[in-house]
Amino acid sequence: MPILGMILVLDDPEPATRRAVAAALECVPDLLLGEPTDHRWPVVLETPDQSEAESRIDGLRRVPGIAGVDVVYADFEDLLEQQSSPNAREEES
Repeated sequence: MPILGMILVLDDPEPATRRAVAAALECVPDLLLGEPTDHRWPVVLETPDQSEAESRIDGLRRVPGIAGVDVVYADFEDLLEQQSSPNAREEES
């Protein structure tokens, strides 16, 4: 499962913007919210696969009030282990 550490950059650090963004983020599955500071909001996202990670990042970029999404950490290790595992190759056959 990909695990991504990201910084959401808000358009405006005002409390009303944060509340609106927080309400939208509550609908995103497997998203953990950190404490926002100024116009930056740290989050962690865990997804079942890389394509779902990309889809959720695109979704975050479309949330009103979010100016940008900076991926600062990405862990795809378990996906690499699955691809190189002999059992995974047998299951694919």
